[in-house]
Amino acid sequence: MSVVPGLCTRADRRSQGRKILILRVALLEQAGKPFFCLAKNISAAGIQVKLYSSAARVGPVTVRVADENAITGQIVWIENGNAGISFDSGIDPAALLRLQQNLSPVRRRTTPRVHAKSYAALHMRGRIIQGMLRDISCTGARVTTLRPLQIGERASVKFPDLPEVTAYVRWTECFESGLVFETPIPMQVIAQWIDGRVRVTA
Repeated sequence: MSVVPGLCTRADRRSQGRKILILRVALLEQAGKPFFCLAKNISAAGIQVKLYSSAARVGPVTVRVADENAITGQIVWIENGNAGISFDSGIDPAALLRLQQNLSPVRRRTTPRVHAKSYAALHMRGRIIQGMLRDISCTGARVTTLRPLQIGERASVKFPDLPEVTAYVRWTECFESGLVFETPIPMQVIAQWIDGRVRVTA
């Protein structure tokens, strides 16, 4: 187990009144690289996550759940694919538990996305529409296409080195559109894809 000297141990942190957080997808960013993970337990002082990347290390990190603001902290231990993160400042755990279920096209995301650029091909209306991926998560993506899409349209979408997915157009703005996947890409698949080819961008 990796530990930062001088920081509390897992046993110490268990006494800080953690809340159970049922498998919420979170995004870690460390040294300019994103990692998807699953948030498991949270308190005002820190969070425990399941990692899908072996590149994560003990040290500074930011944590983002849904589209809440990123929280800075330190990975203080890593063991058996799990990690403990101590926040730099105390937080209200409810801030990471909020979910707004508005049905409007601009509803808040429940899963954080990673900025990414790659080729995208959408098979719809009996033809292939070429595009570029802008950001992605296990539940959806934002793409730019050569022609406008229609809200509600269904498409088979292919990104390099990922399984083909069925998606619906949730919103459009000129040539940019938001897609919602009919079936989420498995967390381990999207996490490994990001781990191998994507860096955090501004």
